[in-house]
Amino acid sequence: MRNFKSGIFSITLLIAAIFSFGSSADLKAQNAVIHLDSTAQIIRGFGGANIVGWRPDLNEEDIQKVFGTEEGQLGLSILRIRIPPNKDQWSNNLPTAQKAYQMGVKVIASPWSPPASMKTNDDLVGGRLKKDSYADYASFLRQFEDYMENNGVPLYAISIQNEPDIEVSYESCDWNAEEMTSFLRDHGDSLSTKVIAPESFQFRREISDAILSDSAAASNVDIIGGHIYGGGLNRYFLPSEKGKEIWMTEYLKNQGATDEWEQLEDEVIWDETVEMLDTIQRSMIYDWNAYIWWYLKRYYSFLGDGEQGTEDGVLLKRGYAFSHFSRFVRPGFHRVYSRLSYAPGYGNVSLTAYTDSSKAIIIAVNGENSPKEVNFSIEGGAITSLMQHVTSPTENMVQLENVEITNNSFTLTLPAKSIKTFISEDLTVSNESITETPFAFELHQNYPNPFNPATTIKYQLPVSSEVSLKVFDMLGREVATLVNERISAGTHEISFDASGLSSGLYFYRLDAHGFMETRQMTLIK
Repeated sequence: MRNFKSGIFSITLLIAAIFSFGSSADLKAQNAVIHLDSTAQIIRGFGGANIVGWRPDLNEEDIQKVFGTEEGQLGLSILRIRIPPNKDQWSNNLPTAQKAYQMGVKVIASPWSPPASMKTNDDLVGGRLKKDSYADYASFLRQFEDYMENNGVPLYAISIQNEPDIEVSYESCDWNAEEMTSFLRDHGDSLSTKVIAPESFQFRREISDAILSDSAAASNVDIIGGHIYGGGLNRYFLPSEKGKEIWMTEYLKNQGATDEWEQLEDEVIWDETVEMLDTIQRSMIYDWNAYIWWYLKRYYSFLGDGEQGTEDGVLLKRGYAFSHFSRFVRPGFHRVYSRLSYAPGYGNVSLTAYTDSSKAIIIAVNGENSPKEVNFSIEGGAITSLMQHVTSPTENMVQLENVEITNNSFTLTLPAKSIKTFISEDLTVSNESITETPFAFELHQNYPNPFNPATTIKYQLPVSSEVSLKVFDMLGREVATLVNERISAGTHEISFDASGLSSGLYFYRLDAHGFMETRQMTLIK
């Protein structure tokens, strides 16, 4: 829980823009292409937190509004709860969690602090988990898992610690990379549900990199979770390389915890909501699997709490905006690849798209101050009609007339400062099986390696792309161009004959659709 956290965006944001599938140009618009026959990450859901004891619990009407999927409901599919250090408070979680679970919602739990008796300072604020308490703490977490399951709420996942890498004045516990890696290595297998770690406040990678680089610790973690306060919203390759999902497990925006929220102009609050939408779009573009907001019910969140001029239990505009994702992009959908061409004046327009076996969902956000026309093209499949919903400064999840599609293309105008969701229920995909399309861009290690004089290089493309595959020596000089043309989606390989080169270390680099990866190989003669 927090009122405000500050931070400085690191240059990794620039690096992510260079090395991600969607480069900075992908966030700009004029012509949009959606590849229905591609497959990116699976979506686990969109959710929020209900921290009973710190805020009043939700009532029955609140629960239906937040987790229901009908018109006028938000459709959230993940509920995050707190693990109180006092077992006598565990029952506080049950009323809402039980109802949410019965509605098909995933319930995850995070501890802010172990019991004080297990900590170096014998206090719930700060301090560290005593090394001789590691086993006791693992048992404590397992007991919470068992308690929830015995009361009708099997947890989907449990976290080891909320924000272990920032010192605060409220309930907390400090962990470093060695401590959390050691705990997971030696005690993670005692937990019965999926495990989330490390929940860094800024998605810093010191702890998660250490966990993932330790095979024993990594085997006991399922989800790399983190928050994006002041930074951290970047593409992160290592988790997927290790077979782990990436979840954004907490974020909020509240104008720096101003006490004058009620006095703010609607335009100011809506601009901040559009910024929230941008973080969701970017999370999805970066292959993250879930996005979880902070309090579900708060004056700056999705449901009014009666404070700062909000009416208790009434859906807020920020909730309607969030529901463009949570209500329509359901757990089990996959993101599909989409791209936006560069056009001046479209820098704050973004696009993501999703499919399941029969539906296609397209979400477009226009963060510009003027309407923007976008030409959409559909590749790798077909849709004939789209329902559309819009939330803008003057509209809340308003359903508009259906869009009829001719020759797999259509042109629409996105209102200024708006989010539009398009839904197709007549999806057909081209003959190429989705399951046969690579999950993501990837450059494989050459084989054999070391080699003499020839070796094979394999690479994967989830969509048709302009591909450059080049070889460089240790001085960075280009010695061979293996591919320099448009290549179809799929898995490809090419032979490299180094008969004319001297023994030594060489590098080969794949550059495709904004994705770039370099590997090394050794020629021995």
